[in-house]
Parts: sequence; structure tokens; C-alpha cells
Amino acid sequence: MEDEYRDYLLTDVLEIHFINMVKFRKLKTGDITSNILERWLTFLDINTPDEILKEVIKMDPAINKANERLNFVTQDKEFLRNYHLREMAMSDWTTGVNTAIHKNIIEIAKNSFSEGLPIETIHKITRLDIETIQSL
Repeated sequence: MEDEYRDYLLTDVLEIHFINMVKFRKLKTGDITSNILERWLTFLDINTPDEILKEVIKMDPAINKANERLNFVTQDKEFLRNYHLREMAMSDWTTGVNTAIHKNIIEIAKNSFSEGLPIETIHKITRLDIETIQSL
């Protein structure tokens, strides 16, 4: 099961890795010659200078193929339009869900407070900061 969201069953069919690009940029060793992960992250990093990007693409056949497909897909204006619309829709959905979750957490905190639960307990349950709970 997924650590944080226990309703998600994880299997060995798909492996997902989350990369924090901000941390990658800070930890970057510059070893693109022997470190395949660093090559891929350099390729995926929007801030990579063109000359380094070209070097990474030449170094690795898989990255070269990914780059060719990326170039092919980005030539289709209708695809790009649909991609951007989908990204905007996903962002709107995420914002809506996060807003709803926050409103529910606030409601839980209010109800807990009105039932006489100590602020420290409400803080542990909701993870809201003490000042926010007190302001309710």
C-alpha cells in the first residue's frame, strides 16, 4: 500500500519515482558521463543550458530517442493546445481538491474545538498550526 494514502494498492507492474528538481539542482555533481540518472535529470531539467543538453542527447541513445519523440510531438500544434488545456484542467482540479480538503480540515477543527477537545489534540489530528486553531 502507498505510505501516505492507504487506499492505493501498489504492485510491481509499475514503478514510480518522484524527483525533487530543486534538490537535484542543488546536489548536482555534474557527472553526466558516468551517472545515467544525472543524465536523465539533466535532460528533463528545463534550466539545462543548450550546449549541455546537446551533449547529454549525444551521449545516450535512449535520451536521444526521447528527444526525437519530444520534438515530433511538439510540432503538432493541436496536440500542444490539448496538452496545455489538460494541464490547466489538472491544475484547476488539484486546486479545487486542495481547497475542499482544507475546508474540511477547518470544519473538523471547529467541531473538535466545540466538543471540548484540547487545542494540542486538534493540532495533532488536523496538523493545523496552533494560531489557526485558536482563531477558530
